[in-house]
Amino acid sequence: MEKKTLIKAVFRPQKRKDDYHLLTRHEQVVLMRLRTGHNRLNAHMSQKMKLVPSPTCSCGLEDQTTEHILQRCTILDSLRKPVWPTAVSLHCKLYGGEEDLEKTASFVSLSGLTI
Repeated sequence: MEKKTLIKAVFRPQKRKDDYHLLTRHEQVVLMRLRTGHNRLNAHMSQKMKLVPSPTCSCGLEDQTTEHILQRCTILDSLRKPVWPTAVSLHCKLYGGEEDLEKTASFVSLSGLTI
């Protein structure tokens, strides 16, 4: 190895990527849209963009928000239970470790929702 490379390796060790940056680009996009609320769910498309007439979810219970689809939507219950068999906080689903973030991204893909 070259001296310069060795010196850099000693004095500037590589930074460990955080869990978010270990995901695929697609998973990162899905999570960022869920985190910020700037997504294609009815609540955002109705209130901010004025592109859909109602912010209500197709389940009819409440507005279709990130929290609603990840935690309470009755239509998505059958998909949610296998991914998260026990109660998991919204914070963990959106900001947890790599495995938690991958589960969230895969759940969104399984749900068929366009985020």
